[in-house]
Amino acid sequence: MAFKRLIIEIGQGVDMHGGDQNNAVLKATKDAIHHCCMAGISEIFEIEDRKKEARIRADIYAPHPEEVDADVVTKYLDMWEVEAFVHKGGANPEGIALNGKPKTEITVALAVLTVYVNV
Repeated sequence: MAFKRLIIEIGQGVDMHGGDQNNAVLKATKDAIHHCCMAGISEIFEIEDRKKEARIRADIYAPHPEEVDADVVTKYLDMWEVEAFVHKGGANPEGIALNGKPKTEITVALAVLTVYVNV
């Protein structure tokens, strides 16, 4: 048996005011996984132990990858076997000034989740 791709899903996460890479990455991961209904994992492939018979590759794109903690992704997707890879990407548009404070940095991150099953 070999692991084969079943689903590729993409999510976007935004931290509007703090420039927090991990907050944006977590939001992107949640956005991607919440777009998936993986009924086929149990109903078609009859997988009971997701950590042994399925896995997720998480490719994370953030403006400042050196500030990203990949454990944010693996901890959120803890019911799966997850490999997380962080890449430079996403966006950092200029934010707005609020209550007399300086303009903030908007952070946009992307998560590309690829689900593999052992078939």
